[in-house]
Amino acid sequence: MTKIRLVHRDSLSCEAIVREMPNGELLMVSQCGGTSEPSPQNRVYFWHSPDNGETWKPGGLLWPEDGRAVYQTEVSVEEGEVTVYITLHDGSFLNWECVMAKSSDCGHTWQNAGPPPCFPRYAFLRGKIRTSAGILLQAYQSYPVSEELDWLLRRQGTKIYKGTPLIPYNENGVLRSADNGKSWQAYPAIRLPQSENLWHWGEPTVCELPDGTVAMLVRVNRDGRLWRSDSHNGGLTWCEPYRTEIPNPNNKVKLLRLPDGRTALLHTPAVRSMRLTDRYPLSVWISGDGMASWPYRRDLVNFPGAFSYPDGFCSKDGRHLRFAVEFNRHDIYYIDHEIEG
Repeated sequence: MTKIRLVHRDSLSCEAIVREMPNGELLMVSQCGGTSEPSPQNRVYFWHSPDNGETWKPGGLLWPEDGRAVYQTEVSVEEGEVTVYITLHDGSFLNWECVMAKSSDCGHTWQNAGPPPCFPRYAFLRGKIRTSAGILLQAYQSYPVSEELDWLLRRQGTKIYKGTPLIPYNENGVLRSADNGKSWQAYPAIRLPQSENLWHWGEPTVCELPDGTVAMLVRVNRDGRLWRSDSHNGGLTWCEPYRTEIPNPNNKVKLLRLPDGRTALLHTPAVRSMRLTDRYPLSVWISGDGMASWPYRRDLVNFPGAFSYPDGFCSKDGRHLRFAVEFNRHDIYYIDHEIEG
């Protein structure tokens, strides 16, 4: 059974993320505001649900108003503390600063915790996992943008993704901590070369497989398939990236490890075109053999439109996949899929 609930509708809604809080509530965070993305009017809002997503209470603006565009890329919960990873920029992804907002009361109030480790600028911090060996891994995508290049592009009045080939690649990897987050180091995995008129939003997602391998999937614009790289030593080194057979219409996906060791994939596995309007059906695939095959495939919604950026978690009992998704860049939905069998 699959439950779907409308949470919010806005002039823009982008990359909603839902997580379970230490007190059992659900927290959802999303970029809203403005009529496009990126835009100086983009802001990040949050909502709470006390009843597993049946109803949602608006919490308000997550980051205080200071005139900059705001965008969230990850929400993590570690030892009772909630962290939202935020990008601040001028509305064109220039003058791009990375910060963390932290909460010690399950996401009801927030404090500026400064820049994240390793990447104070020009990076998106993505999904965080803890491996069975206790290693913390956090996916990232970063761009080699100097202060001088940023200044030049701003003076030209352009957006950052119009800066190719001056920004030659998008790097995707993991931040790794073996001391429970006290220190971090970056380990690159997949570098996507960029050329004129081709900009990559890698949007990496990572998951530990049953044999201990850590797999990373990335979106490669215009390719039509997801690409993958694997690490067999807890994120220290990664194999040469390779093209999978998983269809992808230029959309972010989410890997989740289930309590029984299986791997779930939230995505839109069809390629009719690379247009935003062709991001459907919204599907759940589950693999029991380390992503070699996906015998469990369920289309949750299959009418035409843009189901973008699904992101959530698996319930502790392993029976439910709970996640948020945006639809047509306006609606935010909460979805609870009960795994069959």
